[in-house]
Amino acid sequence: MQKKLDSLPEKFCYLAMQGYSTHGHGRTRPCCFSRMGTNTYMPGVKINDIYEWQHHGNSNANNITEFINDPEVMKLRKQLMDNQVPEGCRSCFELEDQGIRSFRQTWNDIYEDHIDTTLENLTDDGFVDPKAVSYLDITLGNVCNLKCRSCNPWASHRWIEEGPTVPHTDWDKTAYQIAKLSSDDPWFVRAFAEGFFDPVLPNVKVINFIGGEPLVVNEHYDWLEHIVEQGWSQNIELHYNTNATTIPDRLLDIWDKFRGVVLSLSIDAVGDLAYYVRYPSKWRVVEKNVKKLAEFSKTRTGVIVHTHVTLSMLNLHDLPNLLQWCKDQYDSWYYEWEWGNHGYQNCLPHFNIVDHPHWLHIRNLPQEQKDEMNQMLEQQYNKFKNANLPDWEQWAVDNIKNLKNVLNQPADENDWKIFIDNTIASDKFRNINIKDYIPWMGGKI
Repeated sequence: MQKKLDSLPEKFCYLAMQGYSTHGHGRTRPCCFSRMGTNTYMPGVKINDIYEWQHHGNSNANNITEFINDPEVMKLRKQLMDNQVPEGCRSCFELEDQGIRSFRQTWNDIYEDHIDTTLENLTDDGFVDPKAVSYLDITLGNVCNLKCRSCNPWASHRWIEEGPTVPHTDWDKTAYQIAKLSSDDPWFVRAFAEGFFDPVLPNVKVINFIGGEPLVVNEHYDWLEHIVEQGWSQNIELHYNTNATTIPDRLLDIWDKFRGVVLSLSIDAVGDLAYYVRYPSKWRVVEKNVKKLAEFSKTRTGVIVHTHVTLSMLNLHDLPNLLQWCKDQYDSWYYEWEWGNHGYQNCLPHFNIVDHPHWLHIRNLPQEQKDEMNQMLEQQYNKFKNANLPDWEQWAVDNIKNLKNVLNQPADENDWKIFIDNTIASDKFRNINIKDYIPWMGGKI
């Protein structure tokens, strides 16, 4: 397929085209933001033992070429190149329709220089030659040291025990079995040990780690040391989504041998509210680790840190405090070097809107709270619009105002009832009370 960069279809997505991403249980997918299901798994994954009756045709890939070219992913690539919106990509396009910058738009901009290589190795039927893979998106299972309110057993093994006590859930017995398999027998142990990724690593420019919490997974430290020993690390930039509750010194030593490190801090609130929303994180520990990253960034170039906030009914009201915290980090440790910038990179955070579980979506707030949030978002928009931020941060300022488009969608009264029931159940399990952390909930629960 000989398309030029300047003639790309409007729906083009770099991450889907380069085609390498894993679910926490070892299944292929177009990218980490897609909710698409496929039938191709990493070698050794025993998923068929659990739900072959439900998903006929599951198979284990023999090599990386088979893994990235699952038939459903190939079909999705073709749809995008034909300027169609595949069901598996709908989340990004819905955000864009609401004026919120999507993963698709962000990564297309970041990896614009790699797109020509991708197109040269992409056929009309959506098959991608592994030579095109310059970006690996690797989910290191579901082992995590937190169980955030917006999370689930597939992304945090700590939900496996609590989940069945919640009265309203989308997670059935099979889902919990798969989640337990992901934590007890992680797919990546065999893949790392047998060099499954080695054929593409000489061409890889970026490895993105997500979890669970990737920084608590010791096997990935050993794999990074393997990459260093093979001489590939100097050309590779490491990306992480991390909750910033742990930054081991051993990892800093390994990171120093790679071309760069980009950390997306998953921080949904500051102070005591952080403990409730991202339970049981300690804000003082997070701040200590952020300062540790600031010191590390002073020792070398190529270290970039920014913040992602997952917005839900639990934390939208506290957004002004988090926005100010992000701005303070930018003011205190953003650095300009001859070849580029590093340190804390963004004045304002990226927004992820909770859509699953659907009962936490901000559209389900009571109307009186919505009215207050509309005023708050307008105030914050005006505050940062007049804050003399860099030009490259203006899209983030616009995102603040455009959150109103998401907030003011019609609420679902049943979702509010589910929210109440599930909150009471989780609070009881954790021996905490939402009213101690979110005052406006007083009288609601």
